[in-house]
Amino acid sequence: MDRKILFVDDEPLILRVLQSVFRADGYTTFSTTSGLEGLELVAREDIRVCFVDLRMPVMDGMELCRRIKALKPDAHVFALSAYISGFQESEFRDAGFDCWLLKPFNIDQLLAVGRNAFDQLQKAEAAQLPA
Repeated sequence: MDRKILFVDDEPLILRVLQSVFRADGYTTFSTTSGLEGLELVAREDIRVCFVDLRMPVMDGMELCRRIKALKPDAHVFALSAYISGFQESEFRDAGFDCWLLKPFNIDQLLAVGRNAFDQLQKAEAAQLPA
């Protein structure tokens, strides 16, 4: 399984930092400031791990998560925002987020979340292979 990961955030500096850190850890990274473009990337590049900001123009992170999960139900989508407290836990779960992380973020925590998501995807993939 390719370790492709997507970051969607309306702050280009955040995207550069995340891409740099995850590339150094061996991931193939994609990033965009647009929820619509993020959705297109998920479809075109078969991306199954995504970190998305909540507050973005045109399409917010909640809607983006719903659409990613509709397109790829096994995708792992993580909210990454400074505005986590503005939402109820039920809103995150209803949208389909696997977890939600507060900015400013801890790089080691994000890397651990990414690794765990890929481990889960690989286990699920292996379980579906014929014996």
